[in-house]
Amino acid sequence: MSTDHTELSARTFVDVHDIQEELDQVRWGLHADGEGSEAAQHAAAEARASVCNLIAVVSNEPELGEVMSVLDRLSVTNPSRTLILLAQHTREADKLEAEVSAQERTESGHRVSTERVILHAHGEPARHLASLATPLLIPDLPVILWWPGRPQFDNPLFDDLCELADRLVVDTDEGFDDSDLARLLEVARRNKAQASIGDLNWARLIAWRHVAAQFFDMPGMLARLAHIHGVSIFHGSDGQTAQARLLGGWIRSRMARVGIDVPLEFRPEDSLEHGVHRFLIYTGGDEGPARFSMSRLRGGRLSTQIRLGEQELAERTVRLESRATEELLGIELTLPGHDVLFEEALAAALR
Repeated sequence: MSTDHTELSARTFVDVHDIQEELDQVRWGLHADGEGSEAAQHAAAEARASVCNLIAVVSNEPELGEVMSVLDRLSVTNPSRTLILLAQHTREADKLEAEVSAQERTESGHRVSTERVILHAHGEPARHLASLATPLLIPDLPVILWWPGRPQFDNPLFDDLCELADRLVVDTDEGFDDSDLARLLEVARRNKAQASIGDLNWARLIAWRHVAAQFFDMPGMLARLAHIHGVSIFHGSDGQTAQARLLGGWIRSRMARVGIDVPLEFRPEDSLEHGVHRFLIYTGGDEGPARFSMSRLRGGRLSTQIRLGEQELAERTVRLESRATEELLGIELTLPGHDVLFEEALAAALR
């Protein structure tokens, strides 16, 4: 893999046209005299294979380094025009610096290049980063807004960027409370400038949801689901409840589709580590009581068990993958349109 990296000199202001010109030079690989051959430009055009515009927002330099590492790994499977916005609103002196770079590599015999712009702003420019970012986006490609930490919901920059974005990706595991979850749902359902919502925390629950659904694919078990009368979710007591609430919201929203209201019980326990640890579904009916349970084990495993009356059966263990941030983010980048299951689970969690 070869890498071409160019940096604009630091100035109190960088005109957006200067940034675009520098980005074009990096993309086309122009010579020192500023001219490139037509063949070179054609080759560069073929090499560029961006699948989206990706905007990431960070608030400090350490977070910038972490996000860049994630995006480097993500670019292997999801090449994009990437804009990283480092907006430090608390600093009063006006400042705007831009760094432009491109990476080129060979994937399956084809050259692929990705382009990145870092905009670092203080003061007034930080309040207008959305308008500065707009002309740097590749037309006719979807715009994904990734906010790695808890978004600054009350900052005008959040609303401005959401109006640009086709999809907003967050991680509700980052200290989201009820009001934050409600703001996410509002972004997805507002009448004007809607953005679909992706949540890395929701992606972490894929195995839990799939295994729970598989319980009732077994012969004779679907009828029991009509007699569901309770769900218990055990989770760590560190104060982070969004994952447990999303899982509860998921089963509540699915059963609401067939007119069943499911009572939920959330059980924080000091002995448990962060996140969901046990998921229990209780059913009754003419065939007697039943309990369907899933438990997270050490070593990345999920133990499942069905209990019919006093009889234990169908116990098995499946793999519970611990996915890296770039893999979770990659999942969200490939989902088209609104994730209706997530939005309904989120709405049920808020109820």
